[in-house]
Amino acid sequence: MPGIKTIEQNQYQRKIYSVSELNGRCKQVLEGEFSTVWLEAEISNLAKPASGHWYFSLKDQKAQVRCAMFKFKNRSCVSPPEEGMKVLVRAKVSLFEPRGEFQLIVEYLEAAGVGALLREYEQLKAKLDQEGLFDSSAKKPISHFNQRIGVVTSATGAAIHDVISVIRRRFPLQQLVIYPCLVQGNLAAQQIIHQINVANQRQEVDLLLLVRGGGSLEDLWCFNDEVLARTIFASALPIVTGIGHEVDFTIADFVADLRAPTPSAAAEKSTPDQRELLEQIAGLQYWLTQFMENKFQGYSQKIDWLLRQLQSPESVIEHRQQSLALLQHRLGSALKDRHSSMNQRLQNLQLRLSKLDPSVKIETAKQQRIQLKQRLMASMDKHFSENQSKFRELSIKLDSLSPLAILGRGYSVTSLACGELVTDAKTVEIGSTITSRLKDGRIDSQVTKIH
Repeated sequence: MPGIKTIEQNQYQRKIYSVSELNGRCKQVLEGEFSTVWLEAEISNLAKPASGHWYFSLKDQKAQVRCAMFKFKNRSCVSPPEEGMKVLVRAKVSLFEPRGEFQLIVEYLEAAGVGALLREYEQLKAKLDQEGLFDSSAKKPISHFNQRIGVVTSATGAAIHDVISVIRRRFPLQQLVIYPCLVQGNLAAQQIIHQINVANQRQEVDLLLLVRGGGSLEDLWCFNDEVLARTIFASALPIVTGIGHEVDFTIADFVADLRAPTPSAAAEKSTPDQRELLEQIAGLQYWLTQFMENKFQGYSQKIDWLLRQLQSPESVIEHRQQSLALLQHRLGSALKDRHSSMNQRLQNLQLRLSKLDPSVKIETAKQQRIQLKQRLMASMDKHFSENQSKFRELSIKLDSLSPLAILGRGYSVTSLACGELVTDAKTVEIGSTITSRLKDGRIDSQVTKIH
C-alpha cells in the first residue's frame, strides 16, 4: 500500500540519538553559546566533600542552578562560602552528561558587594597616591618618648584594652587620653575625623594612635574614607595606625605617619620599653662609676707627686745658706786673685824701673807708681763696695724668704701631734692637740671647736 511504504521510507530518514550522544551534543551547544557568565545569587545546598571540591546551588526568588567549583579554583577564595551567603561568581555554562543535569562550573567566587568595594578602594588609593598623600617625605617622625598619647578608638572595643595592656607592660608612666568614637558603620568616619580635629585643637597630646581590632572589609570600610585620609594628612600631630590584622591595609594606613599591623603593635611602636631603659641606665651608671674612679686615682697620684716635690722650710734655709757660703767663697777668691794680679804687675813695674837709670824716668815711674797705686786702691774699694752691696741685697732677699721672717710678722705654722702640718680644717678633730710654732717659741693647744 502506498501509505505504508511512505511511512517506512520516513523511518529510514530519522536521526536517532543515544542518551549520552544527546547529552554530549547539548553540552557542546551550551559551552559554545555561553563562554563565561557572571551571576549574583544566594548559595544553598552547600556541600564540601573530602575531595576538596565544592558543590552548591545558586538561587534567586524564581529559580536555581547547580554549581561545582573544583579545589584548584576554590583555593584562591578569600572568603569561603557559607549556606545562605550572597555571592558574585564567574562561571562557565556546562552539562553534567552522566545525569543530564544543567550546571555551572565556577571559576571565581567572592562575597556580593566586595568586588565593588575593592574597585572603589583601588581607585581612591591611586588618586591619593598621585596627589602625594602617601609620600614618605611628608610623614612626621615618631618618637618613643611622649608626655601624653591620644588614642582614637571605640571606648568599649578590644583595641583600647590591648593598647592599655601593652603600654602598662612596656612603660607604666605613660599618660593616655582617650578620644572615643565609632570604628564601624556609616557614622564612624565622621566621628573619627571629629576626634582627630579635637585632638589637634586641644594640643594636649604629643601623638595619636588610631586603632581598631580585626574585621571584614565592610567592617573596616570607614577607614577608607577620603575625607578621613585628608584629615590624617593635614594633622599637626603625628598619627600611628593599628587597624585590623597584619594582612589588613586601609587608606588610613597609607596616609598615616606610621602603620602598625595591630593595635598592640601600634602601642609598642609609640612607647619605650622600660626594661631597655633600665638596662641603659645601669650601663651609664657603671660607666660613670668607672669614670669617677679613674679620675680619683689620677688626682691621688698627682697629689702624691706634689707632696714629693714639696720641700720643708728647713731644707730651703739650708739650701740658701749653702748658696750664700758659696758666694762668699767665690768673692774671697776673686779678691785674692785680683790682689795677686795687681801685686804681680807691681813687681813687674818695679823690675822695669830698676833697669831704668835716669832719674827722670825714675821720678816719672814713681809718679806712675803712685797713680797706679791710687787707681788700684780706688778700684779695689769700688769693687769691694759693689760686692758688699750685692751681698747685702742677697742677705735681705734671703731673710725675706726665710720662714722665721714670716713667723716674725705674726704668722704661725700649725701641726698635729704626729708632726703632720695642718693645711685643711677637715684633718683636725675636736679634742685633738695641735702645736703652733711661732718666731720665738711653740704653743700647744687643744681643739674645742672647728669652723
